[in-house]
Amino acid sequence: MEHFSEQVWANFVRGTGSPAEAATVEAHLSGCAECVAMLHRWDEVKTIAACECMYTPPDPVVRMARLEFAALRRDDARAITAKLTFDTFAQPLLAGVRSMTATPRQVVYEADGLTVDLRFDRQRTSKEVHLIGQVLDKRLPRASSADAVVTLWTANGLPIVEVSTNSFGEFHLEFEEEDRLRLSIQAVGRPIVRIPLSDLRDVNEREDSSNAGNQ
Repeated sequence: MEHFSEQVWANFVRGTGSPAEAATVEAHLSGCAECVAMLHRWDEVKTIAACECMYTPPDPVVRMARLEFAALRRDDARAITAKLTFDTFAQPLLAGVRSMTATPRQVVYEADGLTVDLRFDRQRTSKEVHLIGQVLDKRLPRASSADAVVTLWTANGLPIVEVSTNSFGEFHLEFEEEDRLRLSIQAVGRPIVRIPLSDLRDVNEREDSSNAGNQ
């Protein structure tokens, strides 16, 4: 007995075939147990396909996955670690002055002719960090590093957020504080610059301990 092709079955269960083709299949099913079993299998395939959209990941998850794969394609062999050249927390307080409230912290990093100015602001009762930064090119002092890509990474190398600098080389990030975060900055025509934020966290903790001991 002649049976049907996969295309005919697909058309039949979806209701997309011609009326004549559907009538032929229905007539055949009345006397063929093998094709009845085949119809059940195709109905199961149709049900699974209809539920496929329920497994579509949210757009933010897709975006972060794309960032991760894009990062893997970057030339990390040329990445360099920036050097800390200025830190307001390293400056001594005036004699007799104690800071009892959280104050913004400004740091400056340099690497490969780039200067990265970062300003961190965090309330002592909150783990949310506000970061305002600017990327400047010392070789072209009158030009800004517009469209530089700034990415915040976790300790496991997963991107948390990615932004681009504006026409003045400025950018803004907000994130939850956690261990071993790092920034990467990729300006046009430059190697990737890495800035480990874990170093700043260690100094922060020492500063907090020192303030607590002075109270």
